[in-house]
Amino acid sequence: MKHLCLLFAILSFLGCKAQKGHEDLAKEVIISGRVLNREVYPKEKEVKLEIPYLSGLETVYTSPIADDGTFCFRFSPYASTREVALRNYAEHLYVHPGDSLHVEIDFNDLLHPRITGTSGALNQYMALFTEGGYYRRLSSYNREAPFDEFEKELKTEYASLLERRADFLKEHSPGAEVEEYTADLLLIDYYTALFGNAISQAADGKDVSGYKALLPELDPVFSGKTVFSGLFSLAANVYIFLYFEHTRREKSDFDLANVIEVSKDRAILPYLYLQPIGTSLCDNDTTYIADHRSQFDSIVQAPYLRQPMLKLYQDKVNYLKVPQAISHYMLYGDNADEATAREKMPFMIPVYNLLEKYAGKVIYVDFWGVICPPCLAEMEPLKELRKRYSPDDVVMASICGGRDREAYHKILERFSLRGKNIECIYSEDWATSDDYHRIMAHWNMHSIPQFLLINRDGIIVDYGGLLRPSNPQTVVKIDALLK
Repeated sequence: MKHLCLLFAILSFLGCKAQKGHEDLAKEVIISGRVLNREVYPKEKEVKLEIPYLSGLETVYTSPIADDGTFCFRFSPYASTREVALRNYAEHLYVHPGDSLHVEIDFNDLLHPRITGTSGALNQYMALFTEGGYYRRLSSYNREAPFDEFEKELKTEYASLLERRADFLKEHSPGAEVEEYTADLLLIDYYTALFGNAISQAADGKDVSGYKALLPELDPVFSGKTVFSGLFSLAANVYIFLYFEHTRREKSDFDLANVIEVSKDRAILPYLYLQPIGTSLCDNDTTYIADHRSQFDSIVQAPYLRQPMLKLYQDKVNYLKVPQAISHYMLYGDNADEATAREKMPFMIPVYNLLEKYAGKVIYVDFWGVICPPCLAEMEPLKELRKRYSPDDVVMASICGGRDREAYHKILERFSLRGKNIECIYSEDWATSDDYHRIMAHWNMHSIPQFLLINRDGIIVDYGGLLRPSNPQTVVKIDALLK
């Protein structure tokens, strides 16, 4: 779950200092640019630069487009070569520490940005390859095909793309660096598709253990000096595959020890190791790094992997200690107060009404769905949690999102939730369907169950999937608010 992690990730590179020995990698990159023919898309007011990382934890910078059409970004790449993206305009930009690039974007010709400056030739060739008809992502995903059949189909498509790449190299003679990068792009896409199929088959309960033999083949792409954005997608697919394969076979959770065991001595290890840590931090659980710091330090050494996660960790520690700033954003966005937010963010009014109705009390909110097994598994623990506290002190609201009112009422009957001092709310009785989804999108809550814990002053002091009734720490956190 990645709720609100983008907000933390936007902050994650600001003020970062390179560690001793990495000063060269931290040399600032400048990407400036100008937009031509703005009248073609007059509503486009800004340009976004994305620095890839784990899904939902990417660093995103925003630069307004000035009156003269200019924009500018400055950042430290923390790698010898880093792939970044100017969203919708230049999806594959390659920068080295100290580079200065200029990107000219013509709204009349969006597929052909003009890139000059240091690494200008490299980026012009890469743009020609990725946007000029030579490159496309592999798309072979036949869920029903067995491994050998799927691999054969995928290799055929991969070979076709290699032929296109060969045509590109023959026609343009771009040089060794471009030859290397284009080959790596296609190879990363190949393995991403391969492990994507493994996930699909594992989800269907099929034996996918044979895919584990492919891990050594990934060493070249993960041990290179170039940090491609696709490495993070590939690592995510490998992790999910390993998770499904392990839980199917062992009938137990796939924890950090399992990650280390299966990928020991493999170049992908730090990428896989960060997957559960990133997920836990997004749920405001800081114990992974706190309890395994020496292990973290030994495994995650590359600064482009290390810096963002440690910054996110510290941000989460700070939030749990002093939650006012993040709570304010969750409730009011960039607005100064509730009155302004009611005008600018009317979709949040149901939340404000809930806070007003129970002002002065601790509020615990559960967001769930009728066809969500993890949600339903928390119903009995929710009733037990309810018994611990007086309704005069703690309010518990259970909000069901969805459009099947009949199924909602059946769940209430099944778990005997009525009359238990739990305010059971059907989302469409609380907010319009559009407003409900906008609330969840604003909080970046894209999975359920989700939980909020709000103190007597109306401050969101914690949130996320780990704040569930069955977690013993939830009681500790509520108790602390009642002292």
